[in-house]
Amino acid sequence: MLVVAISFVLAYMSMKDYHYAPRISKDEYGLFLIRQTANLNTEALRSMSHQMLSEGLIISVERLFKGPQAALTIFGPRKILSKFMESLNLLELEDYTEKLMTSHISVWEVGARSLKDQGQAAGNIFEGLSKLGAEDQFFWQIILGAKKGNELTFQTQFRAAVYATDTIRKNQLVEELQNLSFGSLVMIPKPFSTDQMMEFFKARSLGSDSSGPTLNAEGVINLLKI
Repeated sequence: MLVVAISFVLAYMSMKDYHYAPRISKDEYGLFLIRQTANLNTEALRSMSHQMLSEGLIISVERLFKGPQAALTIFGPRKILSKFMESLNLLELEDYTEKLMTSHISVWEVGARSLKDQGQAAGNIFEGLSKLGAEDQFFWQIILGAKKGNELTFQTQFRAAVYATDTIRKNQLVEELQNLSFGSLVMIPKPFSTDQMMEFFKARSLGSDSSGPTLNAEGVINLLKI
């Protein structure tokens, strides 16, 4: 069950439109718990981005919340992440998204209000998560694709998801969390069904229609608040 998978991650921590989907790439991807979160910094992201750019690869950095607890994970090509096994103290996990049930989860996309908001800081987007009950779960997914310009930046795609086995509670959380103040970021309505949004979330796809801002490494770190 999803609850068991997330509980394992949190327990371990307490001891211490076209969509490009990475899972259809020839490269082997994996999901890893980041146990040394302080080392996921701008230098590490820039280092990852050079190989991502040269080979057209993407990664997904995800914050998983269960009540007041949180974990940070990264999903990406093993040939890139293997270079950070020690510095990030990575632990490979079973992919929790495989056990997500559509009836218990709601997924939506978050993006910039307008082009003029691209790259602006969003502030602490997690302050409103005090609304979560002990068994409530919230997922924050940032898809990153490296871009080359005057400086190395990332095209982003943000997805948020709420998981609760009680439908009434799930709907209540969705209403509250979709209206959180994300600074220059807001919920972006998309013409996709719940099943389609779930597939994009599970596949960690980067859509050509993404409303996510183009960010430098500092901007990405700011949106993870680690």
